[in-house]
Amino acid sequence: MADEPGSAEERHASWLELFFDLTVVAAAAQIAHRLHTADSIGQVAACGAMFYAVWSVWTTTSVYANVAGERIRQRAVLRTMLGIAIMAASVPGVWPELLPGAHEGVPDGRTAVFVSAFLICRVIASRSAARDGQVITFWPATQSIMAAPWIASLFVPPTVAYWLWGVAIATDIAFSMVGARNPDAIDQMTESARRRQEQQDRRLARRIARLIEGGVSPNRIPAQQTTLLSVAQVERGHLDERLGLFVIIVLGEALAQVVAANTEEVWTPAVIASSLAAFLLLVQLWKLTTLYGFSPAPRTTAPLEPWQALPAHLGVTASIVVIAAGFGALIPEAVEHLHTKDRWFIFGGLALYFLTSILAGLAGRAPLKWFLGWALPCLVVSAALGVFGHPLPAWSLALLAYLVPAWFATYNRLVKKP
Repeated sequence: MADEPGSAEERHASWLELFFDLTVVAAAAQIAHRLHTADSIGQVAACGAMFYAVWSVWTTTSVYANVAGERIRQRAVLRTMLGIAIMAASVPGVWPELLPGAHEGVPDGRTAVFVSAFLICRVIASRSAARDGQVITFWPATQSIMAAPWIASLFVPPTVAYWLWGVAIATDIAFSMVGARNPDAIDQMTESARRRQEQQDRRLARRIARLIEGGVSPNRIPAQQTTLLSVAQVERGHLDERLGLFVIIVLGEALAQVVAANTEEVWTPAVIASSLAAFLLLVQLWKLTTLYGFSPAPRTTAPLEPWQALPAHLGVTASIVVIAAGFGALIPEAVEHLHTKDRWFIFGGLALYFLTSILAGLAGRAPLKWFLGWALPCLVVSAALGVFGHPLPAWSLALLAYLVPAWFATYNRLVKKP
């Protein structure tokens, strides 16, 4: 999402925002570790729910920073940063009854800590925007959260809890996507924010009255100030940069996993080939990010609206985490047949990446030839390798995993832009 023509000065991520991003690295690493040991679709979904929680905290804080600009509340961002760090430290102990791979000796209660930190971080972002008088209608999740399912999940068995998480996540995304496009919902959000502001003003007025009645000196009485409400406008260039930086962060964590997989391996030709293929695949994903931005698809229309862009960003970053988990298992087994779950991590992750690209392409009205010649074939080949790739040795699957996005990236070289 590039800046609109005529913008006076392009705004970039601040040092505070870049510092805030560092906590995402730790969280992504911990979630990838748990994902690597997942053995069922339910366990993969549970890891996905944890990733969404971290992503949503990062997103709500980044959206708040986007609309706040120089008025950003530094303490609020640093508190949220601490919250994500607590969530990351809690990941190894979340749902030990449901998810394998928890570190031995991790104290009980980490699930409650994770959920509590998540809810507090979302509240911090919501209140920060409200105090600035900003009503963020282009991504309503920034200013609201369905807390009940998350809280209820602490008092039910894990096999029920992650269904509650799923309901909360689906509602969160649907509310933001539908609410951002619904004029009535936008009016309701604005009216709700106005009522909250009026309540705060009345409480402040009563406090001042009590101080006056108590004989407090006027110089010590806080001035009553009414914050004027306004509908926040997204700064497209800044948001695009923030979302792109998050993708780079996740790619960096994926590269770290590839390196870690090589630290204790004998560097046989198969291991070297697999590692090189994994590195080149990440390079291709990086090139696609620099070419198209965080939504890997060409477009002939205006930049994607936030309600379209943010779900696409979630799909892309989640797919990279899944692919990295697959390569973390592939490299040590380079000459063997890859386990079904690890094969699906790689090619299922690629399929999710291309599916997200197709949806972004539909939203951006990408050319039909791109769909037919690049996006759809890459999606079909990825899914086919996930289903039928068992007879192939792991190192050859790594090479095929690289070749699929390599072809996907040739569109701009082989076809002139419309």
